[in-house]
Amino acid sequence: MRQDELSEALVVARAIAEEAAALILGGFRSGTEVRKKGRIDLVTDYDLKSEALIRQRLGAAFPHHAIVGEEGEATGSGELVWFVDPLDGTTNFAHGHPFFCVSIGLCRGPQPLLGVVAAPAIGVTWSGAQGQGVLRNQEACHVSAQADLLDALAATGFGYDQATDDDNVRETRAALKRTHGIRRCGSAAMDLAMVADGTYDFYWEQRLNPWDLAAGACLVEAAGGRISGYEGQPADPRSGRLVASNGHLHDEVVALLAEARRDLTP
Repeated sequence: MRQDELSEALVVARAIAEEAAALILGGFRSGTEVRKKGRIDLVTDYDLKSEALIRQRLGAAFPHHAIVGEEGEATGSGELVWFVDPLDGTTNFAHGHPFFCVSIGLCRGPQPLLGVVAAPAIGVTWSGAQGQGVLRNQEACHVSAQADLLDALAATGFGYDQATDDDNVRETRAALKRTHGIRRCGSAAMDLAMVADGTYDFYWEQRLNPWDLAAGACLVEAAGGRISGYEGQPADPRSGRLVASNGHLHDEVVALLAEARRDLTP
């Protein structure tokens, strides 16, 4: 996409994300019904309503693009794909915790092009596109300048598969001993957005889906940060695992993860 086309798409995506965010905020702490998709994976009517709205709006605005969302079948075709998480942080939402958001990202293959993360309960929307920087609400933001791992604040998360030994406990233990601290927000999209705005210095997580990662990965890169796979290879949000940082700490974080994971059976 040309930069002018990307700018126009970002305006549309931000408007859609904020409309969907207002919708889900209406259900927050309202006693909405919560159902299980898996043993601990939850869904509410607001996940479904939000995705229906986003799909309708994106489909009308970009009829030649594909749409992949958490709650429905993929639609459309072509190299440009919208990845939609209509309510990232459903567990938080269901428990009355304010860290949840709408996440909309556009990718061409493995390359994130634009992203919007709208977190209505805290009143923040992050939006950005490749080559165009990132806004936190209406103010420009960028990744941190932190270059000392011992002074870094990190974020991570834990997957729903509680039976696996590859559960991020080793990595978290290692990072706790070599950083200023770790936060677990409960929304991958928001974690990545907060790397983009300099709140967190790095983030890592696996066992995710592309709709969890696409928007936030774009924000990190657009804000001057770096993303990669766990081994430092080029990032692909479709892979379900990601390391994101301010860039200064990236190689050290990848090495830390490798050290922590070296005894895991491939």
